[in-house]
Order: sequence, then structure tokens, then C-alpha cells
Amino acid sequence: MKNETLFGYFRDFVFEIYPFIDPTLNKTFIKPRYDKYPSLRFKENGMPELSEYNSAAPYKIFEIFRDSGNGIYIEIENLESYNKLLTYLINLKEFRNSFYSEDNVYKDQIDKHIDSLSFVYIIDILERYYLLNTSKLENEELLLSIYNPFENFIYFTIFNFDISVPILFLQFEEDYFQISENIILRKIEDNYHKSRFNIRSYSPPIADSVLNSATHELVFKNYYIENLKRFNDYRLENENVYPLQRFEMFFNAIKISTNHNSGFAQILVYPQDWVENYNLDLPPLKGTSLKKYPNYFDYYYWNNNSFPVITIDQLKRISFIFNQLILSENNKIQISNKRLRSSYLRDNEEDSILDIIIALETLLGDNGRGEVTHKLALRTAKLISMHNKDYDAIHVFKAVKEIYAFRSMVVHGSHKIDSKREIKLHQKSEPISIISLANDFLREIIGILIDNPKFLDSHEIDKLLLS
Repeated sequence: MKNETLFGYFRDFVFEIYPFIDPTLNKTFIKPRYDKYPSLRFKENGMPELSEYNSAAPYKIFEIFRDSGNGIYIEIENLESYNKLLTYLINLKEFRNSFYSEDNVYKDQIDKHIDSLSFVYIIDILERYYLLNTSKLENEELLLSIYNPFENFIYFTIFNFDISVPILFLQFEEDYFQISENIILRKIEDNYHKSRFNIRSYSPPIADSVLNSATHELVFKNYYIENLKRFNDYRLENENVYPLQRFEMFFNAIKISTNHNSGFAQILVYPQDWVENYNLDLPPLKGTSLKKYPNYFDYYYWNNNSFPVITIDQLKRISFIFNQLILSENNKIQISNKRLRSSYLRDNEEDSILDIIIALETLLGDNGRGEVTHKLALRTAKLISMHNKDYDAIHVFKAVKEIYAFRSMVVHGSHKIDSKREIKLHQKSEPISIISLANDFLREIIGILIDNPKFLDSHEIDKLLLS
């Protein structure tokens, strides 16, 4: 604790006014409750469903400190403990500088704003203490645990935090899995589901049913940001301050390992020992929303009867692929990885096939002359048939030729393109979307090259073909 005097004023005020709260609430005919306190249930398909309507929402303590016309309220200004606390906080240099720099020329306007902010923060701490103090007895330890993060917000020069992205429309056998020293996967606790409900940006609009549909989160630990000591610091609401590329690598690792599509619609910030604002009795979170998932998720995908479950063996493979993608400095892997992600986030097949072909050419092409399509078909067929016995080399070779033919139709605007959107691997197989097959080939190739980086040199594949 850096400021025992400030805590002492908080303690005196909270302990003096606390006994009056319940009696005042009990006098009101209709007790004021928060009207947007989320409720949580889990649907049969395993996904959480959150609603802003909750008949058991906490009482709105703020309301009993102002006259609502019924004559039942606490005149907080008459309490000496409140006035001492308010005066001290208003004049506390570190508190003022948490919002405005000392050289700000608009002193009168700042003074008015600091006055109102001080009241808000005082009631914020009182309200949380009231909601968490289930024993109804004086609890200095509880009050200190609420006060300390607020004090740290005033005095810290660096804000430490963890970042998470809730993983959409997938379930996991494991509640917790260590991916690397500072990256974990874990199940989202119920109170954190409620707390993240209102974390969103103004654009793009994202359906609540998409935003809610995550049971687990990918957590990146030990990040920090400098405390700029200025009002309206919105950096943590800006998606560009986060390591988006690393987030997306994880979803590519899922795609490469399992062929399941997923994505994220939120970035959450877990403050470490500091708080800017409390969220009633819920865990304090910050963050933003953004659209990083396939478009078809928006079309009632949340109503599916079930969603894929990632097994522990699959999770180990995802973890390995993810860590290799992070560590890889090979430009071929990085370019193809971005193209793979783009290919299954795009709206139309024409754009997707171009992404896939560019990725395959990046991975398996060379600078030599010759028939590019033929060479890539041979190399793709050899690698995939060697490492996945479900594929026959001749069938893959012919399929890659047809995929290239489809790509040529897209590039040249052929009117016959609709007749070529499906393909058969062999005469007895069922037709499959040419985009789906091309996507399968690409993710197979990326996985093979991560396991066998020597084949990033296409000449090594040619040696196999000649052996």
C-alpha cells in the first residue's frame, strides 16, 4: 500500500455508511436493480447463452445517494467521513494526474470533472464492497482487496495484464492446457462469461449469439502497457495494439490439425492487480470486439445441434503446429499461413481459390522454368500420398490439375465456372467442393512442411520423385 491515509479515509467512510444501505433499500417500494446485469445459461449444444435481463440483478446502490422524488435516500454530503475522503481524493496529485497532465490549461473544467470522477470512484468501491460482503460484518480485508487495485491504478507506471481470445464454436476435452511458457488454453469461468458480455466496440456489429459462443479461451500472459496518465486512454479498445497475427496462427493451427473452422469475436484484457473501473461484483475486464471468424457463423450457426470437440491428442498436435508457426522465420511458411487463413474467412470461392493457389505455389514452387501446374501437381501428390495414406498419388495429381483449371477459369472469367465447383477424387468417390479439397491439400502440405522443413526446398521433393 502506497497511501495509508487514503485507505484510512475509505475505511472510515465505507464502515460508517454501510449499516445504512440495507435499511434505506428496505424502505423503498421498488428496490432499484441494474437493468443490464447479464444472466448465463448453457444450451444443449454446449454453448453459453447470455442475456442482459436478470431478475436477480444486484441492487443499484448509486440510486440511494440521490433524491428520486420519493424522499428515501441517504444525504451523503452530510457525512464527515465522506467529505474528508472526497476532499482528499480531489486534491490528490496522483489521482488527478491519472486523468489529466499537470500542464493542462483547462483547470476549471478539469476541477469539475475531477469532482464528479471522485464521487464515481468512491461509490464504485463502496458498491463492490456491499455486493461482495455476504457476511454483512465489517471486513477490512475485503475492503483492502478492493481498494488496492484502485490505488495501483493511480500509482503504477506500468499496467500488467493477460490477453485472451474466446474460441468460437469449438469445445475441448481439457479444461486447462499449457501450450508454451506464456500461452495457455483454459475453460472460461461463469463470472468471466458474464463480465465479458458488455465488452464490445461500436463496429463492426456482431450478434450476441456469436459473441457468446465460446467455452474456452486462448490466453497470452505477461503483457504490459505504459500508464500514460491521461484521460480517455482508449488504447486497449484498439484492436491494432494486440498481437493479432499470433492469435490467427492458433486458429490456423486448428485448421491444419483438424480441419475445423473457428475464429474470435473478442479480445479480453485481464488486469493484474489494477483496476480502472469495477463491474459491480463481476471480475474487472477490458477489451474490444472485432470480426475474425468465417462469415457463415453469422447465419444462425449458433443453432447447430452440436459443435466439434477437440480431443487431448488433437490439442497436442494443435499446440505443436502453433508453436512451430510462431517460431518459424521461413517466409514461405508465413506467407502461406496468411493465405490459408484468408481462404476460409473470405465470402466467395473465387477469392478463396486464388489464396490457396498462391499459398501452394509459395510452398512448392521454384524459380525454374517449366510447366508450373505440372510440377506443383507432382510435388503435391508425392508429399501428401507419402504422409497420408488416405490419399492416392495419382488421384491427388489429377485433382490438383483440376483445381488449377478452376483457378484459370476464375482468373479469365469463364462462364463455365459453375459446372466445375465440385470434383471427384476418383470414379467411385462422392463429389466434393473443389474449394474444400484445395483447402485440404493446402493444410496437409503446411503440416507436412512444418514436420519436415527440408522439403521447403522444392528440389528435395524432386529427389523423392526420382528415387
